[in-house]
Amino acid sequence: MIHVVTSENRHLYGPQLWAMHEQRRLQCVEKNGWVDLVVLDGGEIDDYDDSRAIYLLGFDDAMALEVGLRLRPTDDRCMLADKFPHLIAPDESPKKGPDIWEASRLFTTEAYRRRKGAGRGERVFEAWAAAMELGLAHGVSRFVGMIDMQLYPGIMNSPIDTRLVGLPRPYAYGVVAGSEIMLSRALLNRVLEALGREGSIGYHVDALDMFAFGDLGAVQRQVKRAMTPQFSAGAQRDETLAAETLFRLYDRSSQARRIWAEREGALPRVLHA
Repeated sequence: MIHVVTSENRHLYGPQLWAMHEQRRLQCVEKNGWVDLVVLDGGEIDDYDDSRAIYLLGFDDAMALEVGLRLRPTDDRCMLADKFPHLIAPDESPKKGPDIWEASRLFTTEAYRRRKGAGRGERVFEAWAAAMELGLAHGVSRFVGMIDMQLYPGIMNSPIDTRLVGLPRPYAYGVVAGSEIMLSRALLNRVLEALGREGSIGYHVDALDMFAFGDLGAVQRQVKRAMTPQFSAGAQRDETLAAETLFRLYDRSSQARRIWAEREGALPRVLHA
């Protein structure tokens, strides 16, 4: 499961978002040496961390952060196009528009990278799968971004088709290139196949989830239960909630969001994490 954090549910993720900014500092500033980035209260932040930013976050069973990715629409501004236009070839199509989102600040935590065994590295592709699900649902045709070229060999061996949009250029910390991912259902299916998954990866927690389960960790356990085939029945309430969660996972009309609200008679009070 990947948590989809938007302006609508960001208030539920206070400590988790702080952990994300802290990990970005550890990854971008301390590990990569990008000293020109802004660090506030121990976390890395920039001017694209605004109300339009969407964060895709993956946690372990104890809700310790493992992976993060930021998405943002580009119809108003775009880091690649506005701040690094020299990475875009003259004959390239525009990299800003209503159907283009920018993907940036991808990271995994040191604790996650130390893990060994089966499934190591899957969290990055889960984050990309959740990004693709969200993008397709919002009519996005492509993601744009930038790649440090030392990561390019691994990207080329992944199931995600990533195209460079200009010649790689040296910068203060190595060599970087602009990139583009053309979004399609076929690409998402390929990533899901590589993960051995068939269903949705991303989940947008809201007040109804918090009302039903109490906290983010409990919501995550319930969503993962709904995603996993069960070989024996649990308590009736657990089975009912699992069925409703599963319905919400696959519902594209947003009708399922009213299941609990209608049953309780009104939308519950928003709870804070």
